[in-house]
Amino acid sequence: MIATEKDYINTGLEEREWFKSNGIPPECMNKELEKYKAFITGLDIGVWEYFLESEFLWCNDIYFSMLGRDINHYDLSGKSNLKTSWADLIHPDDRLKANTGFAEFLKKPEGMYEDYFRMKHFDGSWRWIWSRGRLFKDTTENTNHIIIGTHVDITKHKKAEEAIHQERILLRTLIDSLPDTIYVKDIKGRKVIANRADVACIGVDSEAEVLGKTDLDLFNNDIGLRGYEDDMRVIQSGDPIINREEYFLDATGTKRWLLTTKIPVTDERGRVIRLLGIGHDITLRKQADEELKKLNNDLSLQSTELSKQAEDLKALNKQLKEQKEQELEKAIAQGKFEIASEFLHDIGNAMVGFGAHLNRINRSVDQNNLDTIKNLTMFLKTQQTAIAGAIGAVKAGALITITENIAVSQADNVEDIRKSITELLNIITHIQEILNIQRQLVRGHSGAHERKPVNLVKIIDDCRAMLFASIDKKGIQFKINIKHGDYTIKGDHTKLMQVILNVLKNSIEAIDLEAAEKKINIEMQNENDVIDLRIIDNGQGFNAETGSLFFVRGFTTKKNGTGLGLYNCRTVVESHAGSLEIKSDGPGLGAVTVIKFAV
Repeated sequence: MIATEKDYINTGLEEREWFKSNGIPPECMNKELEKYKAFITGLDIGVWEYFLESEFLWCNDIYFSMLGRDINHYDLSGKSNLKTSWADLIHPDDRLKANTGFAEFLKKPEGMYEDYFRMKHFDGSWRWIWSRGRLFKDTTENTNHIIIGTHVDITKHKKAEEAIHQERILLRTLIDSLPDTIYVKDIKGRKVIANRADVACIGVDSEAEVLGKTDLDLFNNDIGLRGYEDDMRVIQSGDPIINREEYFLDATGTKRWLLTTKIPVTDERGRVIRLLGIGHDITLRKQADEELKKLNNDLSLQSTELSKQAEDLKALNKQLKEQKEQELEKAIAQGKFEIASEFLHDIGNAMVGFGAHLNRINRSVDQNNLDTIKNLTMFLKTQQTAIAGAIGAVKAGALITITENIAVSQADNVEDIRKSITELLNIITHIQEILNIQRQLVRGHSGAHERKPVNLVKIIDDCRAMLFASIDKKGIQFKINIKHGDYTIKGDHTKLMQVILNVLKNSIEAIDLEAAEKKINIEMQNENDVIDLRIIDNGQGFNAETGSLFFVRGFTTKKNGTGLGLYNCRTVVESHAGSLEIKSDGPGLGAVTVIKFAV
């Protein structure tokens, strides 16, 4: 007769005998077994019983529920069901080993059956199961022996073990890839871990050759004794050794240097259980230190000679400085001649215009018989009747018309003369401006100029005064915005005035006289001991290619220019330890001239 779960609970043979032997009444038996069953259920452990005679596997509901399965879907009627209830659920990779292990235990069911394998969950995943069991012999004549066992889901533990295993692999890969020697020793100073660098440093082929050995075993000299004593000191005292320089001899006998660190590793009670060591090869650094020391000695021997050379260089530098100042003054003087040449050229152009307009006036004067013609016209009109009687009315009318037209033409000539006179006055004004500039250049100066304190604010005011007539006549809005500060530099007043005048003239000439707005602004500030002067106009502007050529000697955008103005201006500014640049966002977008001086 095949026992069922109910049969086993109600008639468990060994338990019943135990109850009887301990004087427990039979009526208490079922109650105690129910308590035992509840205890097993509370532990969330799958319970199975395998009946050897019938090959029937009985399982409790937890056995199936931990696999996401329903116990009612499996045949527990007492028939042979080991394959469907167990073997078919095992992972294919684990099935052979599990079947073989269980079969071997069935042949010789002694001691404890134990195995680990994966079983398929209802959702398709695999769960690791820890299966354990023991033979339970029937003491009655039935000899219906069974194996009672448990299933415990250890999937989380297996995943944790796998993660730890992977971390160990990664850690091992890391320490074996590092160039530093890394090792771990037990409390007796014996190596239990040695990375590749440490194995190579010792001069052996594999880690196995050093494991279980102390430094005394590995280095049969004072180096081994030193290392072992250091290990024992760290293990016994708990005090680490941090970055200590020490030498050793490699497999070839070559002296090498390590930066050694030895740290005690403690358990949760604070007891030292291991020693972690790291060695960083500093042989190259030590060699470099030796070379540096030798170099310092050589440099020390040469210090006297270098001091002497320094004095010579100091004297040479003074000489070069004096020579540079002389060349600078020479360049300034040369620049003045070039600037004077440019202004003379401007005067020449003005005089050409002056001569042309004089000729035009002369021609108009020669043709001016306006009063005579007017008198003739009046005479003809008063004598028109008499003349008509003599030559006819038509001819008399035509004669009067001709004389009137001649009078109108002569009147136009007079107007032309007036315009010419106005233009001539403009030319004369231009000549006066040029002459004023020339006077400033030559007034009280000859030869080399001595650098004296120059106030840039005053220079700007003087330039505005000199160009006021031209600016006002052309209807240009001229504004000056100077922030509070010191704008005094040491330099040549005349040269600096010429620079600003030249820049302002360029801005005036760049402005379209037909434009709705004509503006020139001067802005200046002193920030961090750097004077920043900007002259901003809304004139015709220029492109980047043209801007790159402004300071090339001989380049000009003016019809009659010489290409020396901006070139000379930059030379003057740079001779005053300054800089000059002109920027524009493009044609028609005006220009900004930036002049900077270091105070």
